[in-house]
Amino acid sequence: MKYIFFSDLDGTLLDHDTYSYEPSREAMAMLREKGFPLILVSSKTFDEIKILHDEMGLDTPFVFENGGGICWPDDNGIIEYCGKDISVLREERQLLESAIGEPVRFITDVNADDIAKMTGLSHERALLSQRRTTSLPFILPSGNEFRIDDLRRINERLSVRGFHITKGGRFYYFLSLHSDKGSAIRKVIDFYKQKFNDSISTVGIGDGESDIAMFKVVDIPVLVRKHDGTLIKTGIEHIRKTSSIGPKGFNEAVKGIIEKSSANKSGRA
Repeated sequence: MKYIFFSDLDGTLLDHDTYSYEPSREAMAMLREKGFPLILVSSKTFDEIKILHDEMGLDTPFVFENGGGICWPDDNGIIEYCGKDISVLREERQLLESAIGEPVRFITDVNADDIAKMTGLSHERALLSQRRTTSLPFILPSGNEFRIDDLRRINERLSVRGFHITKGGRFYYFLSLHSDKGSAIRKVIDFYKQKFNDSISTVGIGDGESDIAMFKVVDIPVLVRKHDGTLIKTGIEHIRKTSSIGPKGFNEAVKGIIEKSSANKSGRA
């Protein structure tokens, strides 16, 4: 069995506060040793993920902007855009604010220094986070938070016009209706089904609401504890849950699956 691992970044493979992937290196090394592909799936922009992808020495596809685009492994780095252009999203600010019931503030309209203060990113990384192509992160100046029922109600109104919102660790995201992690991951799964003749099993590891779309399309969904130790509600009965938070939870998830796979092989031998 060939395992394909999909992982969220912030709060999962990366530490929520430091954005470091050092604590995840153990599990990443195990995946490399086994030859199991690791596909990064994040709300981050292409530019942000490309830096991390290269640093990690990965040669796999990656999904950026919550499924708004896929970068395919090719010498030229072919990019497939899955969502509507950011210019279209900008034009629908009034629709978004009407569905929400209050004004929003897109991070593309925020000073990079202020983004750095809000997120803990460096000034340079904050600038890269603003280079959006198919999604618009936003905050509510009121400081209000959406509950699950609120998101459902808002998305019922937005879906009629071909849009939706999802919740990340620090921001909400305004996207095209069928532009999400699950839709993009299905395309990557099809890619690997053609690449490998043997059977594959897919794993999705994440910690937030935007990862639910990923959890629904993989064989083994794994929910990582958030930085405050809590677990989100997913509504997925067969989902696995880690006891550790962030990168340590990522390590726990990867090691558990690989060790179980190795034990099963030994049992058949």
